[in-house]
Amino acid sequence: MNMLDLIKKTRSYRRFDNSRKLDDVFMSELIDAARLAQSAANAQPLRYVAVNTDEMCAKIYQHLRWAGRLKDWDGPVESERPVAYICVYADKEAPAVANAVVDSGISMQNMCLYAMEKGVGSCMIGNCIKKEINGLTGAGDRYELLWVVAFGYPVENVVLTDCEGDVAYYRDKDGNHFVPKYKSEDVLLKKI
Repeated sequence: MNMLDLIKKTRSYRRFDNSRKLDDVFMSELIDAARLAQSAANAQPLRYVAVNTDEMCAKIYQHLRWAGRLKDWDGPVESERPVAYICVYADKEAPAVANAVVDSGISMQNMCLYAMEKGVGSCMIGNCIKKEINGLTGAGDRYELLWVVAFGYPVENVVLTDCEGDVAYYRDKDGNHFVPKYKSEDVLLKKI
C-alpha cells in the first residue's frame, strides 16, 4: 500500500473486534513509532502509558466519551470495544512543554499509521474524564493527560466523502460511517 492510500485508510474507527487482542510486542512497537516522531526543539516532552489487559481496558473505557456528533449512539457495545489504549501525557517539567500538544498530534499520527499498516484501527480521543484516567494509570501529578488513543481490529466501514458544506460525520442505516472531507481546492488558499 502506498503512503497516500495508508493515510486515506487511517481513520477514526470506533468499533473493533474485541476478541482479537494486541500483545505487548505490538504495544511496544506503537510506543516506538510515537517516540520517533518529530518534536519541537527535540524536547520530547511526551510520555505514554500502554494498556492492553481486559481489566484495565474496561476501566479506561468507562471514562471515554465516544463520537459526540452521533447523538443516538452511546459508544461501541462490549464485543466491539477497543482492546488496547495508549494514554499520551505531557511531562510538565520538560523543556518546550508548551509544544506538547503539537508534538502529541505528530506522535499519535505515527502510531495510527503504523497500526493501520498492520491492519489495526485507531481512534484519538480527547473527550474523556482525565482525572479518573490519571487515577487508573497512576501517572502522577508531573504528567498531564492529553489524549487517549484506542486500538483494535476494525469491524466498521469508514467511507471518505466530499464535503458539501457540512463536516459532521454520520452513519447510514447499515452502520457505514461517513466522513466528509473538503476537496483539495477548498483548502488550498493559493499557489505562489
